Amino acid sequence: MHETQYNGRSKPVVLIVDDEPTMREAVKLILSKNFDIVEASNGVEAIRMYKEYKPDIVLMDIMMPIMNGIECTKLLLKDDPDALILAITAYSSKKGKEIMEVGAKGILPKPFKRKDLVEFINRYLNEHRR
Repeated sequence: MHETQYNGRSKPVVLIVDDEPTMREAVKLILSKNFDIVEASNGVEAIRMYKEYKPDIVLMDIMMPIMNGIECTKLLLKDDPDALILAITAYSSKKGKEIMEVGAKGILPKPFKRKDLVEFINRYLNEHRR
């Protein structure tokens, strides 16, 4: 069996960070065939899950309770400057600019199509293989 390039795992791990359970479930349904999925409902949970699972990519909502996506992105990148964080948000103008300034690599506006989500993730994974 040949070793993959996803930290020795057969599929890349995606951490979905969104306070809306329906959004996490929708993303999980779209991605679960080709990715292993870990979920968090706010930034505090995301930091804990990131440390535990070391995902290949983080899909980060911006507007969340407890800790928003901008603060979470700052902290994740402080601990792991190589973290690949992509924002998925309905607030893609002002807040999107803020999350990009703190280190997110890209933004996918909500709502999005299934095809757009998969292409978005694959493009960044291929560009940032660890």
